[in-house]
Amino acid sequence: MRLSIVTPTIDRSSFIEEALASVTRKGEDELEHIIVHDGGRGFTEALAARHPHLKILEGTHSGPTAAIAQGIAAATGDFIFYLSSDDRLAAGALDALRRAARARPDVRIWTGGTRIFRAGPAGTEVTIRALSSPAATAATLPNLLDDLPLFTARFIHRSVYAELGNLDLQFPESSDREFLVRAAMAGVREAPLGATVSELRQHAASHTMHGARGRVPPYLREHLRLAEAWLDRRDIPPPAARLFRNWRAREYLRLIVFQLRARQWRGAMTSFGEALKADPFWGLRATTTLAAWLRRRRS
Repeated sequence: MRLSIVTPTIDRSSFIEEALASVTRKGEDELEHIIVHDGGRGFTEALAARHPHLKILEGTHSGPTAAIAQGIAAATGDFIFYLSSDDRLAAGALDALRRAARARPDVRIWTGGTRIFRAGPAGTEVTIRALSSPAATAATLPNLLDDLPLFTARFIHRSVYAELGNLDLQFPESSDREFLVRAAMAGVREAPLGATVSELRQHAASHTMHGARGRVPPYLREHLRLAEAWLDRRDIPPPAARLFRNWRAREYLRLIVFQLRARQWRGAMTSFGEALKADPFWGLRATTTLAAWLRRRRS
């Protein structure tokens, strides 16, 4: 088995050495680590000097989603894994993948657990959330729509990208969720790995794991577009259509709440009107929010 790891970087990727150190190498023919860099050559030249085993590509300066997609397109491994430059691959994850893939070659997505942490006092780490149970990490539509998509905790076989295509650059803030929804709708076989795979760092400079309050997450609008795209399809099964309608209602409600918190009164009123126009019953469907909220609080 050959594994490809894709890591996008910029000149301000201050945790890259920790990310690279978390990848345990066992033979040059088993692992390729692809760095897609949107930045200056000085960064990549220094990185290549310290780590000659890396495969470094020059990015297109189109953002992290485009960089990840570029790395996926260049990957030659049987399985492809995304490792952010801020995060770490958990100890033992690669050994668990080797054992699992050898035992069940029919599985095309292996899903592990994840831990979200932030720096604590005196060099300690504080765990914010940990997801490990198969019920919480499985790539089911309810999990993918309402909780973390866990793209950073899934080893995805290259044949899945060959079948479904790469990340969709039309969803730069939620391309991971969009891709995994495609995989779930296509019935791609997925199984629990039974091991923690990733450790995600929350810090102020992170694009996604920053913990900031008082702003409207840009991914909410993308979620609404994603729901509309699936609901516009004629081949969608009725149970899935119901899930997407309820999700659209919940995301409209979340958008309005975030806009109100950010004192965007006019934006909240506009979103309210859009929600009613999209679905006159959106308020009733939005009552499913409690179940979704509980899903996002699982540990």
